[in-house]
Amino acid sequence: MPAPRRRKLRNRVEAAIAGLGFGLILAASSSATAEEVTLKAAVFVPPTTTYGIPFKRFVDRINETGKGVLQIRIVGGPEAVPADGQAQAVKSGVLDIAAIPPAYYKSAMVEGDAQILTDMTVAELRKSGAYAALNQIAVQRLNSFYLTTYGMGVPFHLYVAKEMPISKPEDLKGLRFRGQPNYNAVFKHYGIAGVNIAAPEVYTALERGVAQGYGWPLWGINDFGWDKLTKMRIDPGFYSVVNNVLINKSKYDALTGEQRKVIDDAVAWFDVDNEKYTAETTKAALEAQAKEGIKVVDFGPQFKKTAVDLYWDDLKKLSPDTVGKLQALLTK
Repeated sequence: MPAPRRRKLRNRVEAAIAGLGFGLILAASSSATAEEVTLKAAVFVPPTTTYGIPFKRFVDRINETGKGVLQIRIVGGPEAVPADGQAQAVKSGVLDIAAIPPAYYKSAMVEGDAQILTDMTVAELRKSGAYAALNQIAVQRLNSFYLTTYGMGVPFHLYVAKEMPISKPEDLKGLRFRGQPNYNAVFKHYGIAGVNIAAPEVYTALERGVAQGYGWPLWGINDFGWDKLTKMRIDPGFYSVVNNVLINKSKYDALTGEQRKVIDDAVAWFDVDNEKYTAETTKAALEAQAKEGIKVVDFGPQFKKTAVDLYWDDLKKLSPDTVGKLQALLTK
């Protein structure tokens, strides 16, 4: 074959190979872009219980809108990863996401518990700068940040298992109540004896009189059947339920823009939709407790103020400067 024809053929072959290579690169790029990512998540309670359901709603939204782009798989509740280890699991990357109250990572971020002392909504916390301030601490201590929060506006209460002549806080002195660390300041102030009982064992403790009452938020006393043994609820409620959805920052930063958008859009939806869900669930809880015959005893607004002030004081002793700054951002 004459040299000119050989050069021409070689050029065509090289051009074809180059074109094929470019096509393969495009295909690989397209495949990589379209590859769906699945994140691992856990929640501090079983996903089908009162405080697990809102997180599942958030995850369902992501899985519905993120098909082919990003999905979240809930590996379980505390039976899969112990509740008090979930924040650490997110920090280390064992989990990508977890929904947990700040009490469960208080040893690493004591300032997080200040969030339960506000009456502000999530939208108001974002606007005031409180959410950004909390996230700055979370990134430093937990290599994580808050995507969203649920439970806010749901108050903590005291419940009594038997009808008693109770009309004021001082009448609680000497009673044995099951609580959790958040209640310690209130128990101590009013002379209530706190007893350490795991949630699944509270029903039997109330039944046998080991505990005469308990501290728990407005939602969820029916999860364990406690409503059947409860005769009185002390109003007003105090503090606010806070369940933060943490995501590992390194993982989030490594996602593509399209994948992050799935999460960010779900957060925007959840922040709005969850306010309606919270109002409806609170109404249902109040109606269910009334139907169960639970009597309401109102201690007046000072009871709530005292509880909140006591816990601010406790937190300030542990982290004076930071908690003081957070209080200004968390107060209307």
